[in-house]
Amino acid sequence: LHDNEGIYVRNTNTGQVRAVIGSTYMMGEDEELWEKNLPTIVRTLLSAERDTTADRGDWVNPNKQKKRKNDDLEDEEVFDASRVVTFQVPHNAAVQIYDYKSKKSRVTFGPDLVMLGPDEQFTQLSLSAGKPKKA
Repeated sequence: LHDNEGIYVRNTNTGQVRAVIGSTYMMGEDEELWEKNLPTIVRTLLSAERDTTADRGDWVNPNKQKKRKNDDLEDEEVFDASRVVTFQVPHNAAVQIYDYKSKKSRVTFGPDLVMLGPDEQFTQLSLSAGKPKKA
């Protein structure tokens, strides 16, 4: 594996999941590949067809994306859930990541490469635009 690639490995005896990043690795007899579950909106935003810099202001509706791709069959073949989820944070952007195990969040400012651990998820923020809401 390259420095910016990795896999999720689960120990079947203890149930502990860890990320193996940037090294050659041979799984033991009590280990298996673990698939990370990601929400549909996160998969859509991480898809390779989107340009993170040019499409930054676009709002993505995952229901419309599914209809366009005929029930998302192509996306399922491309996305490998056992590989470490990586995202290149563009310049002048930020990404918030929440760790469920330690119950802490971190913010990464671009340009930087973010690699999710097995207990981490992206925090999706939906900011309102247009008219402000009245109290």
